[in-house]
Amino acid sequence: MRFSKFIALVCPNGKDPAEKYSESLDQIRMADDMGFHGIWLSENHFSSKTGLPKFQGEIGITPKPLMFGMKIVENTRQIRVGTAVRNIVFTNPLLVAEEALVFDLLSKGRLDLGVGSGYRPWEFEGFRISPKEAKERFLESLDILDQAMRGEAFSFKGQYYDIPEVSLVPKPYYTQPRPKIFIATGDMEQVRLAARKDYGVMSFSTSSKEHLLNLYNTYREIAEPLGYDVARDRFPVTRQIYIHRDPAVVQEYAERNLPHYQAALGDFKECPPLEELKKLYIIGTPEACVGQLKALRDEMGCTHVILWFNFGWLTHAEVTAQMQLFADEVMPHFTDAKETAGANA
Repeated sequence: MRFSKFIALVCPNGKDPAEKYSESLDQIRMADDMGFHGIWLSENHFSSKTGLPKFQGEIGITPKPLMFGMKIVENTRQIRVGTAVRNIVFTNPLLVAEEALVFDLLSKGRLDLGVGSGYRPWEFEGFRISPKEAKERFLESLDILDQAMRGEAFSFKGQYYDIPEVSLVPKPYYTQPRPKIFIATGDMEQVRLAARKDYGVMSFSTSSKEHLLNLYNTYREIAEPLGYDVARDRFPVTRQIYIHRDPAVVQEYAERNLPHYQAALGDFKECPPLEELKKLYIIGTPEACVGQLKALRDEMGCTHVILWFNFGWLTHAEVTAQMQLFADEVMPHFTDAKETAGANA
């Protein structure tokens, strides 16, 4: 079972953003040494203008995740760098493709390019793009991105882009025929698209086991006859995690964390009750976390989990303590975790 770490670079009021980047890099070095498979970086824009209830400070300070990604590559040995997600609605997809191709070259193929269309209203407002256009813009941009990253001459004419014949450089160097693409979605239509196009799929942290299993089964039914790789590593599951030896501390965290979950969702999605929310976490003592991860593996075949250790605005010390406990008392129960770290998936 592979374990990756999600990094949102949440920077509350009063926190030095340079210190936040430094702390995150320390955590990533730890993850690399511990045998984590990958790091997944969020992309955020205009986060100081949130309009969210019960929230103070920034949501995220990574408008250009792969700029930080290159710093990660320079400071680690093998851990992969993914985007969760690179928004291809707000940026010309040709620029995203060039960015990915340079990263593929300089990182020696350590990129997993997760893409999405965004969902935060203030980001659409800031870029003067209507949320109603997000789906069609995303599909058009994805088509362009896929063709452009192959390094071959192509042209494109659609509703939003009219591209004359171009051929990007550098060509795909380490990853053929192009850097790896993952779609972040829980939508069945987009899962079918990913299966037809040979993309991976990243799940949302709020998705139930039943929903995720249904999505994967549909993906496999389409992709397998086409000869594409349907390994479950291409279908990572995202989960918030909180691990502590004291059950009372775990419960206190869960109760304290609920307002942050509501803030992250904003006004556009209802937050589940606390006990239901806990079922979507990996949460509890090391023994409990082992059981929950084994249930993900045994009940739905999950072999790759992206863990969000810093959900709830925790301190750097709290996050690193969790990571150490997880590496010492959970990862050894999944013997292939370190053996597969850094492998191309």
